[in-house]
Amino acid sequence: MRREARRLHLAEAQVKYALSDGAEWIANQCARQLPMLDHHILDYRHARDHVIKTSHVLYEEGTAEAVQWREEMMSCLWEQGPLALLDRLGSCLEQYPTGDKHEVLKSLRDFVVKRVAMMDYPRFRQLGYDCGSGPTESRCGTLTERLKGAGMRWDTSNAEAMMALACIYQSGQWEPYWNAERKAA
Repeated sequence: MRREARRLHLAEAQVKYALSDGAEWIANQCARQLPMLDHHILDYRHARDHVIKTSHVLYEEGTAEAVQWREEMMSCLWEQGPLALLDRLGSCLEQYPTGDKHEVLKSLRDFVVKRVAMMDYPRFRQLGYDCGSGPTESRCGTLTERLKGAGMRWDTSNAEAMMALACIYQSGQWEPYWNAERKAA
């Protein structure tokens, strides 16, 4: 990671942040390998998945109450940030002092507490950052589909080379990449 960051001159970029699923090992690697990053953002969809799971325990899955609670919590997080969400969760925990509902709320609260800095969506949006990995995941799917066309057969090294070329082209870096390669040759 560090070598690739140096090669790309990541430290010199005006905007530099990571977007991930919030796994602690990924956050640790980013902190250790990419200290030049300004922020590490929790993918909004992953935060939503945790809130949805909680809503299904609090209210039966598929009910209007579960949907309403989930949307209220996610709106709070999106508009006001993680500290406001933690305040709301504290009130919910008071309503359910024991049992499964208490445990799932406590689990969600602990998840948010560990990732407060990664969930400041109002600030990240103000800075113009993407808070979701959807566009990247969609692009990855599109690129891999192009390698899986009818009659196409690839060995691993050729598939990786084609993916690398497709990524360079799709990112708008085709000319700069080949110009740099020509200079290095």
